[in-house]
Amino acid sequence: MKKETYKDFVYLKIPKDEYEKLLEIGAKKGTKTKVISIDDLTRWEINYRLDIENKQNSAIEAHRRKKAKKDIQIYQTLENYFTGLFKSELEHINAYKLSKLAKVNFRTAKRFWDDYNLDHWIKEFEKRGSEALKEFKIKELAESFVFGR
Repeated sequence: MKKETYKDFVYLKIPKDEYEKLLEIGAKKGTKTKVISIDDLTRWEINYRLDIENKQNSAIEAHRRKKAKKDIQIYQTLENYFTGLFKSELEHINAYKLSKLAKVNFRTAKRFWDDYNLDHWIKEFEKRGSEALKEFKIKELAESFVFGR
């Protein structure tokens, strides 16, 4: 068949058991084809669309959870750093040092740094300590704590 010939056909995703029933009905009548009702076509299309939407929503949910876990991991490292557990080792923190302390990829730490404007927040953490950390957690990371736990 030529490539242009395929443009004249409609391809459907039909559940296997229903396709086998269509073949059985066709075999009884002596043909391999059956007229398919518009209701069946609509039902199959809706089921197919719902399957695709569920897959997409599941992928989005998985991405949110993964991002939330990384955000929480980085936040806990910031909390440990500014409450004194790591402060004796390092005097100034940047995205690279944050990635090493949190044991995450540099790109993840850099994205976290840029998304949450840590240049501003670091100054607040140094001035106010744990109060600023709590404020950062509530204002910036509320969604991550909902998805991550």
